[in-house]
Amino acid sequence: MNKLENQSYAEKNKGPIFAVLSSLCYGLNNPLAALAAQNGISTTFSVLSRATFMFIISLTLAVMGKLDFWIPKEVRVYVVIMAITTALINLCYVGSINFISVSLAAIIFFTFPIQILLVSIIRGSQNIRTSDIIIFTIVFIGLIFVIVPDFDNIDPLGVLLAGLSSISATFLYFSAGVASRKLSPIILGFWVHLFVLPVLALSFLILSPNIVPNELSSYLPVLIMSLCYVGAYYFQMLSLKFTSVLISGLFFNTEPLLTAVAAALILDERLLFSQYVGGILIFVSLVIVSIRK
Repeated sequence: MNKLENQSYAEKNKGPIFAVLSSLCYGLNNPLAALAAQNGISTTFSVLSRATFMFIISLTLAVMGKLDFWIPKEVRVYVVIMAITTALINLCYVGSINFISVSLAAIIFFTFPIQILLVSIIRGSQNIRTSDIIIFTIVFIGLIFVIVPDFDNIDPLGVLLAGLSSISATFLYFSAGVASRKLSPIILGFWVHLFVLPVLALSFLILSPNIVPNELSSYLPVLIMSLCYVGAYYFQMLSLKFTSVLISGLFFNTEPLLTAVAAALILDERLLFSQYVGGILIFVSLVIVSIRK
């Protein structure tokens, strides 16, 4: 009986589970990119590398699995939106940290689950209760504790870029929420990154054309980061396939928490007391949501 109950629980929570797995993989990206930067590899190269891996691996898996590359007409516009927003997130989010602190950029970016909540309320597409709004608010407060944003030397351009990346993430989630139910994550990964790659390659050539690391081992963090990105993207699409955009976005708030833990392990950064408090707030809120489901 317990086995059946466990299977039923896992089946109902597929979407949130995939969202957390995606957050874990995405959470490793920033610390690994920072480690690569310490070895002389620019963030633009890291972003280009992970997109290249995504494209090649998706193409390989699609060919090996004999998947159909055809995109139904009713989904094409959503795939185009996904491609545009993915490119904007990569360029704007990375670009924002050249003008404002990483922590401030992160807290601005992670307003997108709140945006998703507001859009859902306006559209009336979800049965949203007052308790849902309270949970979203608590999670966002927890994020502020985890990220500990630095409000010194705020540059309007950096805030604008981080804001654009956050709005792009909102559009990405809603479009992926439709496309992921019609297409496999592999095919989505192929088509989206086919369009994204030229944009990222051009930005790399303009912003950091010369990279000459001393040793081949300097690329190891980029390799691991790229593989994590592939897993993160597939899990993200699976999450949106099995649950609503609202729930997936809420559970995606675990990424900054997991990033902080990864940074402590990979970069030997010290976690602050406030980050533990924020982590507890996020964890408890998500457990409540999971139990309610």
